[in-house]
This record gives sequence, C-alpha cells and structure tokens, in this order.
Amino acid sequence: MMAQAVTIGETTVLRRKAAVVGADVADDAILLDIDSGYFFQLNRTGAKIWTFVEQPQTLGALCDHMAASFKVDVAECRRDVSEFVADLVERGVLEVE
Repeated sequence: MMAQAVTIGETTVLRRKAAVVGADVADDAILLDIDSGYFFQLNRTGAKIWTFVEQPQTLGALCDHMAASFKVDVAECRRDVSEFVADLVERGVLEVE
C-alpha cells in the first residue's frame, strides 16, 4: 500500500523515521529501514541531506543549507531537494510533522 501524497512546502518540518538507521560509507550513506528490511543507498548529496535532518528541519532550511554547501542556484536546488525529499517521504525514510 502506497503512502498518500503529501504536500511539502517551505515550512514543512522533515524528520528521520525512527526505525531507519544509517551508516556512512565513503562519501555515501547506507540506510536500513528496520520495519521493512529495505536498504537504501544515498550518494554524497543524499548523504548530506540525511545528515542535515538528524534534527528535524524545515524544507526551506534544508534547501538553503544545500544551496550554500554546493554553491548552486537556489531555485534549482529547491526543485531538486524537494523532489528528493518527496521520494524519501514516499519510501517512508523521512516523515513530515
């Protein structure tokens, strides 16, 4: 059963799902969802997002952090980060408050 689509905006607070544990491997991260048994591998950018949401963060703060970290266009970064975060929420790795 797929989770319902959630609208994620600038002020949406994102947090890690409690049952997901992560490990850093080189520049990547490996996540394990204990509930489902699924593994996820995140590239360097995804791993940076995962690290930043160790404490709950708004999407806006996450986008600002990523744009500054990678010195990229804020609007483009916002679009890419929003898409990635929506995918993680759909997969049950991140939750919205």
